[in-house]
Amino acid sequence: MSRRKATLWLLPLFALAAAGAARAADAPLLAPLSDAQQLPLPELDPAVPSPASHLGYPLGERFTRYGEILAYLRALDAASPRVAMWQIGETYEHRPLVLLAISTPENIARLDQLRAERAELDRTHAMSAEARSRLLAEMPAVVWLGYGVHGNESSSAEAAMAAAYVLAAGRGADAPDLGRMVVLIDPLLNPDGRERYVNNYLSRRGSASNPDPSSYEHSEPWPGGRGNHYFIDMNRDWAWATQVETEARIDEMNVWEPQVYVDFHEMSADATYFFPPTAEPHHPAFGAGTRRWLDTFGRGNAAAFDRMGWPYYVGEEFDFFYPAYGDTYPTLRGGIGMTYEVAGGGGAGSVVDREGSGRWHLADRVARHLATSLATVSTSAAQHRQLLADFVAQRDEQARAGGRLFVWRADQQEAAELAELLGRHGIAVGKLRRDEEIEAKPVAGGEPRRVRLAAGSWAVSTAQPLGALARALLEREATLPEAFVEAQRARASEHLEAQFYDVTAWALPLAYNLEAWMSEDQVSLEPAPPRPAGGAAPPARVGWLVPPQGLETYRLAAALLREGIGFRVGLEPTAAGSRALPAGTLFVPRAGRDTLDARLGRLAEEAGVELVPVDTSLTSGGIPLGSERMVPVRPPRIGLVAGPGIASTSFGSLWHLLDRGVGLEHSVVDVTSLGSLELSRFGALLLPDGGGYGRLGDEDVARLSAWVERGGVLVAVGDAADWLHDRELTEFAARELDEPSEEGDGEGTGAEPADTDRVWDTELSVPGAIVASEMRQHPLTAGVLAPPPFLFWGDVYHDSTGDPQQDLVRVRGNDPVLAGVAWSEAREQLPGALLVGVEERGRGRIVVFAQDPAFRLFWRGTMPLLLNALIYGPSL
Repeated sequence: MSRRKATLWLLPLFALAAAGAARAADAPLLAPLSDAQQLPLPELDPAVPSPASHLGYPLGERFTRYGEILAYLRALDAASPRVAMWQIGETYEHRPLVLLAISTPENIARLDQLRAERAELDRTHAMSAEARSRLLAEMPAVVWLGYGVHGNESSSAEAAMAAAYVLAAGRGADAPDLGRMVVLIDPLLNPDGRERYVNNYLSRRGSASNPDPSSYEHSEPWPGGRGNHYFIDMNRDWAWATQVETEARIDEMNVWEPQVYVDFHEMSADATYFFPPTAEPHHPAFGAGTRRWLDTFGRGNAAAFDRMGWPYYVGEEFDFFYPAYGDTYPTLRGGIGMTYEVAGGGGAGSVVDREGSGRWHLADRVARHLATSLATVSTSAAQHRQLLADFVAQRDEQARAGGRLFVWRADQQEAAELAELLGRHGIAVGKLRRDEEIEAKPVAGGEPRRVRLAAGSWAVSTAQPLGALARALLEREATLPEAFVEAQRARASEHLEAQFYDVTAWALPLAYNLEAWMSEDQVSLEPAPPRPAGGAAPPARVGWLVPPQGLETYRLAAALLREGIGFRVGLEPTAAGSRALPAGTLFVPRAGRDTLDARLGRLAEEAGVELVPVDTSLTSGGIPLGSERMVPVRPPRIGLVAGPGIASTSFGSLWHLLDRGVGLEHSVVDVTSLGSLELSRFGALLLPDGGGYGRLGDEDVARLSAWVERGGVLVAVGDAADWLHDRELTEFAARELDEPSEEGDGEGTGAEPADTDRVWDTELSVPGAIVASEMRQHPLTAGVLAPPPFLFWGDVYHDSTGDPQQDLVRVRGNDPVLAGVAWSEAREQLPGALLVGVEERGRGRIVVFAQDPAFRLFWRGTMPLLLNALIYGPSL
């Protein structure tokens, strides 16, 4: 074909493409809504590219993949002087995390200056009234709109594009006033989870979406798209910052300190729309001012919905108590955080028929989130001066207050890690300048007493701008309103489920298994110095000892295993010169390896651990270094079970702990292939919580039992432990509880029997309380220097056997509830209940964890028990 003919042949294609682009440019912002309405929008500048002009379809017509979302936002950034976009981080799957700032061109031009000036907000208490007034009059308020922390709540990212476009292109009287505001658009908090959801959805639908909710496309395959790459629920992670996405946003939040933060979600497809005011309880740090602002923003949203005739509700659910939500966390920083929920969720797809409410499209969800986005910006614009004034007043009040002091010794495992976490939040953490004797009360509970603390102990005073956040994370428990607690007790008595939305306790000193104190005394603090840099290992003739130093010790152990460096673990105390070292100390023999100094020094520096050189195996106390109780550690060859029926969050926490937290080599194996797996390849198998093990038949169970008998270590968490008992692989069993007798149980009356199971379970259910434990000395508890508190959640209690070599950790026998809610019926069952048990079977063993040892990845005090079983268990 000649070049001329080829050109002529292509002309129709160019014409079609041009015509398509023209149609896209003329296309509406949103696809048609179910009620045939159009969302009222301000006049839009045609010079600013719309999503439809870029994507070729109106928003809500179909799902937009993340790469296309980013491409559109980059185009918006390039086209509009109101927009600046930058990368703040990267997901585990290497997708960029970005923020957009949208404001007037003048504010965007001086964005770096505005960032720098935000630090002045925490110095207003030292300013003159005139300087303070001038700062508040000149500084813009910051509104942060965060979309899609749960990946299967998929409309949010579409709404983010719509909101960014309208704010960038809007003009005229109806456009939000950006003159005194910077709006930060966080277009997708969880790109990895949303891409997983969208890919699964599109792979399951046909040529057109099927609105039948029972259709295949409306069911999510395991593990679903809610969590991030590691299936972590990031709306529970803000305070604990265990994920890279959370860390990136906290770093930005430390810079911008938004006055308003909105977290956009989806809920059941049969619901309507939720925005604040929120349900009870509210965290006690939130006063009347917070409630007024929640009401103010709620009324602004209500007006927008009422204009459209759209139903909504407020105050019935979604409490304001747990500190790691996307709404409570920014509020503890002094802003106003809010959750907005639209009907949808993972089962909604792009269109679904709703019970009694007709058809519900993706565009309907996008439109409602866009409406509240714009209403929130408008409310903020109208109230920007008061928002800033209240933000500053709240943080000034914290800084001026006398404050409460939290102190913990620096020589404890995880002590520095707690200080680092608080520092990441921007909380000022210091150290005692000198030895101090103070009147203090244990964070774990007990009477105040005189305590002598050494210089260098870690300390945090709540007399600082982020004092409310510091206190919320460090105090033993937040007080629940008495009326709310009484109402929940009444619901339990009336056979109704309690309205606790999440756990009722979370104190970080207890989660980290630290002895910590709180005091009203004032002491002299100095800034905490950075951790000393490492280097080559100190000279040693025989080798090096590594005392237990929390997760860092296991990080070094994993690195030694990866690099083939032999080491041992002490099952009893030992010593280095005059220094006594506890069980759990590692010994790395030199064994003639001349190059080991530099390699070990590098690994120790990366892990953050101390090396203690030794020149003799004859110790001054405890076992000598050549003792049989100093056990060589073999590569454990760990298998972690995943797949349908496994609790994805339980699996995800364990996966992240092994993979990122410790760097321990392991293989993820599918539960559906567990029956055919060559078990001899593994030294340890880890079964997360969940009910997916019922698919294994008698032959599979027999193979598993034989593998344990030959020396395998089988570790089971939660429901997996109960499955092992049901299949007679372990004697550890959930307690059989007698149900309370009730009059009028329905017998002989033709009525349904009373739902006594539900009554009993409701009264026994513990909504996430912290319990004290008692621990036996055992090889699998080596290095755990004090019985760790556990987070107890649920209504299943496991019996202990009475054998101290099997009952490794039990709930403390007297007054075990350290913090949180547990009804009297539960408090009767808790003492002595098994938490961790080990059962020897042939040359192997079964280890059960009745409660999650890696709860949300911040319960660090119980993780060593799990890691001992996995890393050292196959060698014992």
